[in-house]
Amino acid sequence: MNKRMSAACALGLAAAMAGAQDLARGPVTQLEQVEVKITRAGQLMDYEPINRVLHELHRHGEGLFRIDMRLLARDTQQPLPAARLAIVSDEQYLPFRPADDGSLLLPVLPLEQAKGSSLSSNLPKGSALLRGTLALTVPAAELDMAMVRRIVAVARRLRSELLPWYLRWAFPQIAGVRVCSSSPQWELEWREQGQLLGLPLAADPSDQDPDAKPGQPSRSCTTLSGEERWPDAARLLAPAGSKLSVRLLGKLFGG
Repeated sequence: MNKRMSAACALGLAAAMAGAQDLARGPVTQLEQVEVKITRAGQLMDYEPINRVLHELHRHGEGLFRIDMRLLARDTQQPLPAARLAIVSDEQYLPFRPADDGSLLLPVLPLEQAKGSSLSSNLPKGSALLRGTLALTVPAAELDMAMVRRIVAVARRLRSELLPWYLRWAFPQIAGVRVCSSSPQWELEWREQGQLLGLPLAADPSDQDPDAKPGQPSRSCTTLSGEERWPDAARLLAPAGSKLSVRLLGKLFGG
């Protein structure tokens, strides 16, 4: 039963979204995370498209996903000045601050309330960038093939049915669920006709650890696409400290 899972192809996603006018720029290279320069003094980007993605993810994501946003200094040698941000429109001003590590908890507004709003800051032009990552809330210890298929199905529904066509670039297709561990010792285990079966999974050299740090050893990774013939009840056995993430397939637009 030593079947080698074919890894899903391509990487990519981030929650860095410029306004609808950026759609005309065309696709750029596929990345795990996308960085966007602040190109206008006092304004980061239109907030309405960001809010729409967060809104649908909150309502229909079944608690499986979150988008981690972080504000970073564009020049890594210079600290980012103390930042103050706000959601601004003709009708409202909602101020907030990033955490000490730059992470942002963006407000999710009613769709009508978010129309015409912008995400603005006090930062000098070109001094900062936003980085966003689509993350899973499911721990490795709770993953089985049924959960893999549920994650992929919910993501496809969000993208193809709930988001308008002009925002689908912001939520690329999910190719599968990636597991990364310090050692490639993964196994799927399930019972069939009273017999306990186990299937080892092989590391995929092309599957890169999204949390890898420069100069440090990268963890081994493999991906489950949900299209495998293994039963829903097949559960993942992985080393302690293993982490799940989404492996994405799609093209992004950025500023």
